[in-house]
Amino acid sequence: TVVVKVGTSSLLRDGVLHLSQICAMCETVSRLHKRGLNVVIVSSGAVGAGMFKMGFDEKPKEVAKKQALAAVGQVHLMRHYEDIFSTIGLKCAQVLLTLGNLSDRKQYVRAKNTFAALLDMGVVPIVNENDTVAVEELRFGDNDTLSAQVAALVEAKWLFLLTDVEGLYTANPGTNPDARLIEVVDNINDLNVDVGGAGTSVGTGGMVTKLTAARIACAAGCKTIVCLSSRMDGVEAAVLEGVGVGTAFLPAKKAAKGKKKWLLAVPVAGEVTVSEKGAKHVLRGMPILMSHVTGCVGNFSVQACVTIKDGDDNELAKGLCNYASDVVQRAVG
Repeated sequence: TVVVKVGTSSLLRDGVLHLSQICAMCETVSRLHKRGLNVVIVSSGAVGAGMFKMGFDEKPKEVAKKQALAAVGQVHLMRHYEDIFSTIGLKCAQVLLTLGNLSDRKQYVRAKNTFAALLDMGVVPIVNENDTVAVEELRFGDNDTLSAQVAALVEAKWLFLLTDVEGLYTANPGTNPDARLIEVVDNINDLNVDVGGAGTSVGTGGMVTKLTAARIACAAGCKTIVCLSSRMDGVEAAVLEGVGVGTAFLPAKKAAKGKKKWLLAVPVAGEVTVSEKGAKHVLRGMPILMSHVTGCVGNFSVQACVTIKDGDDNELAKGLCNYASDVVQRAVG
């Protein structure tokens, strides 16, 4: 399975939908489909399309207005996707998700089964965040993160983050003439580059969010590629011929599986620090005992997801805690 994420800056040009770009992406999906590959699209652009339809020059600051524009724009976007895919002989489906859906184990399994059924039927799922109902605490925040969670959910082999830059550079190429394109990242956790800045005026992402997405996808065993949206032929070449394109982040050697893969989608509610012996338990995949805990930060309930750190503040893992934070804090003293 291949997941393709396309951002607002790639879907809109001068405030209107970039139809030739959308057509090129849909034709690429069709060709991959004919080669026996399942493809999922994660599409941004609902708010931007809504701004165009409603005559807004700037994105409003009020949450309700942004959610309303997303509702208007999503219909506009899906109409074009439906028309284009119908023309080239494919069926598509709209899937709207929130972080709340995927962080709930039962809803996660239902979503996973729905994707499996759609792909079995030869349908191309087109995914976006359900902005109309998503609240700030349970938002993906950007569709880069959403695409990584979807890639983990459908057990994708490839995740393409299409953007308006060629890939990840050693520094900002717009301000530093010595910036070099990084073609391959073996271990994303060892990466040390300057990736300041946000996305465009209508988008929410940037290179920082793409690195966050790559960390999630790589942990789930998915190869992640950041590349130009204008070079859709690069997507085909990478998947079908193994040609290098943009920046490739290689999957983790020990990818998360089963329930651990679901944990990638669960928001962190707190932080637990463990002793040296506790750290060894974590790295060996063994449970942590209360005697291993040396510190606790945050206010969380039983079975909440927490980050586990060693005494040097290095993040070791995420896990579900069998005790509420007040119990842990009392035990630590």
